[in-house]
Amino acid sequence: MNAATGYRRFAAALICSALMAHAPATAEELLGEEMTNGSRWEMWLALSSWSALADLDPAAGGSFDTTGYGIGVAAHWPVRPLGRGALLLGLEGAVMAHDSNIPAVLDDFLARDAYVGVSAKWLLGEARNLSVDAGITWHLLDMAQLDTNYYYGAEFQNWEKSAAGVFVGATWDVGAGRPEKNSGLSLGLRVHFVDFGTVRDDDILFRPVLGNDAGAISGPLTALQIGYRWR
Repeated sequence: MNAATGYRRFAAALICSALMAHAPATAEELLGEEMTNGSRWEMWLALSSWSALADLDPAAGGSFDTTGYGIGVAAHWPVRPLGRGALLLGLEGAVMAHDSNIPAVLDDFLARDAYVGVSAKWLLGEARNLSVDAGITWHLLDMAQLDTNYYYGAEFQNWEKSAAGVFVGATWDVGAGRPEKNSGLSLGLRVHFVDFGTVRDDDILFRPVLGNDAGAISGPLTALQIGYRWR
């Protein structure tokens, strides 16, 4: 190896060293330090709205409340930077219920929807306190009579159906982006799209409640969420 070749290799090594010194070398620099302290966990209470329930025509009369309530949890992990933000992937699930004034043999007649799914969060900007959310879900919907007697608590299920769906939404992490705020209030919105088909009585307790065809039920099911998130 002559002197010229040696100088060129030495210069190349210096240039590589300089580039590596200025390039982001850690996940903290790529995703932001606040995003690499572990997973993002969240638990929330939900206020749900499902207008399709009002279109059902039960054989027993009455109707479902279009406004309901629920509870949910989620966990997400940072995957990669995306634009000026970061992409997180994870799991989430929730249970929501809608009451009714439909007369049944037992005390209450409810529509209950439970879902689990894989979801993605795109955290935006340097503060990363706002995310655009989307997911693929599996829902289980049932309509059941409940006995509110404290001692017995009997339940009879008239109809049950499972279906796949998707959702879109957004979440605001209040106070996120500040070093001292690794946990705090979260406000979210979910709009679920899922089609359960025709509602009917699969099983009858003394007399029909839904009948042979109470109508079809599908999305959108909207949920406003208020919760607590931590990292």
